This record gives sequence, C-alpha cells and structure tokens, in this order.
Amino acid sequence: MKYDLVIKNGIVCTEKGMFHGGLAIKDGIIQSYVIDADLTKAERYYDAKGNLIFPGVVECHAHLGNRTRTNESVNEDLYTETRAAAQGGITTCNSTTLKGTLPLHTYYELAQENIANIYTNFKFTVAPASDAQFAEMEDLVKTGGPCAFKLYLGYRGESARMFGMDETGFDTGKMYWAFSQIAKIGPPAFAIIHAEDPSIFELVTAEVKKELKEKPTDNLIAAYNKARPSLCEVVDICKAAIIANEVGCPLYIAHISAKESVDQVAYFLKRGFDITVETCLHYLLLSCDDDVFVNNEDYCKFAKVNPPIRGDADRERLWQAIREGIITCVGTDSVAYTRKQKLEPDFWDTICGCGDAYYCLLPLMFSEGVNKNRISLDTLRKILCENPAKRYGIYPQKGTLNIGSDADITIIDPNKEMVIDYQESESSNEFSLYQGWKVKGVPVATFVNGYLVAENMKIVDETPHGKLVHHNLKTSKIV
Repeated sequence: MKYDLVIKNGIVCTEKGMFHGGLAIKDGIIQSYVIDADLTKAERYYDAKGNLIFPGVVECHAHLGNRTRTNESVNEDLYTETRAAAQGGITTCNSTTLKGTLPLHTYYELAQENIANIYTNFKFTVAPASDAQFAEMEDLVKTGGPCAFKLYLGYRGESARMFGMDETGFDTGKMYWAFSQIAKIGPPAFAIIHAEDPSIFELVTAEVKKELKEKPTDNLIAAYNKARPSLCEVVDICKAAIIANEVGCPLYIAHISAKESVDQVAYFLKRGFDITVETCLHYLLLSCDDDVFVNNEDYCKFAKVNPPIRGDADRERLWQAIREGIITCVGTDSVAYTRKQKLEPDFWDTICGCGDAYYCLLPLMFSEGVNKNRISLDTLRKILCENPAKRYGIYPQKGTLNIGSDADITIIDPNKEMVIDYQESESSNEFSLYQGWKVKGVPVATFVNGYLVAENMKIVDETPHGKLVHHNLKTSKIV
C-alpha cells in the first residue's frame, strides 16, 4: 500500500507506551505504526525531528457565542476559536450551544450553520431546561448528535430566566427528574452539572458586599471566592452524585475547583458511582492568594469566573487529584470576550468567564504539569486526549493513536520555549490570564484528519478540514 502521509522520526505516545518511529496514514486514518520510514512508501513524509508524536487534544468544555449570545456570534467563534485550537495542538473541541426556550434541535442546527468553516473537529453539548426540551434528548442521542446534557444548577431567578429556565432553576426535585430522563436513554447519554448552590451564595454574596462597603479590599478575586464559597460546590456535588447514582445516570462534574469537592468525589468513586470529574486550566494554575490579584482590578475582572478561583490549598489538591485518578479530564471553559465586556466599572457587574485558553492549554499543561513533575507525560495524554474522548463517546475514533483511529495528531517539542501572548492567537478573545508566561514544551505541528493545519503555532492551511463528530452508540469507561 502507498500511504498518503508518513510521519517519521518521532517518539510515538500510545496507550501501551512510547516507541521511536512514526505513523502511516491514508484517507485520514492511521493505518500502521512505522519503525523504518525508508521502507514505507508514501506521497508525503513529515519529519518529527525526534519530538513527541502525541494524540490530538480533545478539549472538553467551552462556550462559543457567549460574546453576544446570538447565532452569528456562534458562527464567528467556530471559525476563530477552532483556528486558535489548531495552533495549540487541539484537534477536537466541544462547546455548549446557546441556551433558551427554543427546541434543542433548533439550537443544535443553528450551531452547525458554520460547521463547514471549522479548522478542528467539533462536538456539541446541549442544555435542556423545559419538559419539551428534555423530550428531545433521546432523538438527539440516537441520531449521533449531542450525548451530553448540561444542567446549570447554579442559576435561578433572573440569571435562570436569561437562559430560558424557570426562575426556580434546578431544585432537588427537578434534578431528580432530569437525571431520570437521561438515565432512561442509556449510553452514551450523560449529565453535566455546573455545581454551585445559589441559595447559599446569594446570601453570602450579600454579606460580603456589605462588609466591603465598610472595609474595601485590595484583592477582589479573594473577595469573590469568599462570596461564592466552596460549600456551594460541595453541597450540589453531593446532592447530584447521590441522586444520579440512585437513578443510574452517569454524571460529569464540570470545572471542579475546591479541595472539599475532591474529597467528596473520592468518597463516591470508592463506592462505584459513575462520575467523571473535570477541572480547568485556571484552577490549576492560579490561586486567589496570588500577588498578581492584589491592587490589580483589571486582572481580577479578567479572572472572574464561576466557580471562583480558589486558594493555594485548593490548587494543590486539584493537582494531587489528577495524580490519584480522581480528576480525569482538564478543559478550558473558554469564552471569547472583548476587553470592554470584561472591564465593567464595577467588578460585581463584570461578566463571568475566562478567555483564550484554546491556544495555550497544551503548552501550559506541559510546562506547568509535566516539566514541574506534577504529572507524568502519560497522565497528560490521558487527561487531555483519551479520557475526554471516552466520556463523549468518540473513542477510539478520537483521543488516541490506535490503528484505525482518525489521524488527529499533535507533535510536541518538549524543549521549545515560547511566551504566551494572546495577540499571537487566532482567537477573538482580547485578553489572556497567562499573558507573558514563559512555557517550555510547545506544539510544533497539528494534523486534523491527516491534514497539516498548524505549524509552529501558525495556521499553514487555509482550507478548513474539521468535521462534526458523531459519537458511538456505546460508551467507553474511563480507567
């Protein structure tokens, strides 16, 4: 057989270990491993130059279109953010579609309008809120559409109405009913939760604001952490875990942030609960105790996110939880915003959400995780590639370098250094929490479905090669 492409002279990172050699690709599929490329016939050869041949990153959590909450904004983000993702070694992205009162099918269809112009592969999550929307879920799953259904437990009142939800939000009874409906569908359907009990943080936030009027703070992120304490996250996680286990609904906890939450999840996992836990880049790399937040109101506004960035002990516990296999996925929770949107005059009125991390997720995790001996290279492969693909039902099509898998490949130079600069990113986001950070371990080539899309953090092919990814109708257990 004559292959379309042979990637040679690298260190191939697979589930069964690493080896010197390369990959042979035809029709966008990995056909075989290559030890001696000189004996393999191909149309094209790509020299990995001794670098790591890594599975393409599967980014598990983002929000496209939140800039203006319009379909036009979703379409714009599909173009810009997938280009930024390809720069940073991400080959498959997932985003929650817009939330509202229209049918889920409508939001899903609107989200696909610009799908022909994506530079990475893509999969969507939907957020049902009404009985009518829940009734649509089974058909979406059976036709290969979304299999992840997100419940915004941290929203009620006006914030819930903005998203087309009843103002009562997801109380315990509604949570029970929602998990029961998802459980009836069966694999690969699962529930995602944003865990923050609003009945607690509404009271505490009012108290903190009152305190600040009497004694202003020089660290608004620390104040925000106090206003939305970790207790809010822990309470919702415990309620959701017990109910989901009772009705047989697989549970995915998004953006876990607190050390207490990790300990509770560990308790449930030991008892066999079907729970997948994700954390995000900003919780691993930042602490509300960091000096950068002191007397730096603009940076605090950029870093305002729900749940809040916690303290030093929380950050260290999250890294430990990754090593222990409690946290098995790491995402970005990226939202593309303008500087004007984030720099509201009043911190408490500032819109929540962090910006461009598509571009820098992999280099930061390599530099801060692998290079600082917080995690192994194989753990990095699992939490960024294999595990997200398994949870979303797209493994082994994505997330691995198995024979027969799609040729979504990232080549990483572990010795290359760069400085994070959001202006070098293709993202439309106008700030970065990591601006000026020096990293070591950089993606130098990104292949999407066998096509070289980005090289040395630059887009090198202006033809979009991404595809909408459909899940398998059976799930894979994360181990």
